[in-house]
Amino acid sequence: MLPKRTPAGARTSDRRKKTIFGFRPRPPRSAQSRSLSLSKTLKWLIATLAIPASLGYVSYRYEKAQTERQDDEARLRLYTELLSKREEADTGLRKGIFDKVLETYLKPGSEEFEAKLVALELLSLNFNESLDLSPLFWQIDRQIEQTKKDEQRANLTRQLVRITTEIKDRQIELLDVVGAKQEKAVDLEKLAPGAPPLIDADLSFTAPDVSVSSVDQTFTRHFRVEVAEYDPDGRRVLVYVTHGNGTGEERLLAFWVDVFDFPVTNYTRISKSERFTVILSRYDPPTARVTLIYFPSSRSGVRDKPFLDEVISDLRRGK
Repeated sequence: MLPKRTPAGARTSDRRKKTIFGFRPRPPRSAQSRSLSLSKTLKWLIATLAIPASLGYVSYRYEKAQTERQDDEARLRLYTELLSKREEADTGLRKGIFDKVLETYLKPGSEEFEAKLVALELLSLNFNESLDLSPLFWQIDRQIEQTKKDEQRANLTRQLVRITTEIKDRQIELLDVVGAKQEKAVDLEKLAPGAPPLIDADLSFTAPDVSVSSVDQTFTRHFRVEVAEYDPDGRRVLVYVTHGNGTGEERLLAFWVDVFDFPVTNYTRISKSERFTVILSRYDPPTARVTLIYFPSSRSGVRDKPFLDEVISDLRRGK
């Protein structure tokens, strides 16, 4: 029996169904297949972009680290140069003072008190922050006391007191700008044991420390100052100072304060950053005015300046 033939028109129609423009159409893809293809594309794109992004980030971090290191080295060099120049200037200044002024005007045995007072005032007005002038004041005061003429002695004493008061007022104003101050008058003839403190207050100051951090630091302490004893011959008073920073621990100090103690050079060290001083800002027996100043160490005298290794250590900790 012969096989059944398919009409020619029918075969042509079937072929056209299978091919369009010379190729067979793809069957429609499922959603899962499309998602898998998109995931592969995203992975390829991320992998392609990750390499230049990583290289760019590493380069940025390296350049930033190099810049910070160069800035630290520049700061270190600057502080080193400033401290070296300050040391040289202080050394030259002290040498010039002792060579020119002290040897010329403060000769031992000289009776020219006017010239000595002029020299002392010159030192006081220009170098009171660099030199502790208390011994010179006491020396001239003792020499004035030995003067036989009452009128001359009184005149010289007034000049000495004027110079002393000007120095104290100038230094108090300098420290009060950056620190805190309390002052009270006291009757030197009415001192009694167990009396209330002359000064009982909290004092605060804000001290910028550019060598370590750009953030200002605020320090606060509670002070109690008591005047315990008066020595009229030495023109001085014995004071008790109690201070604490609010942690419960307090420290008691006792010391004498005389009329020729100056705040910038006669002070007490509390910590690396804190100083306080107690002085007789006015002395007019039987009364006196006691002044307490709490101030940052950056404003203390030359003898309290930081050593080079301390500054370098601070700079390294501030990195």
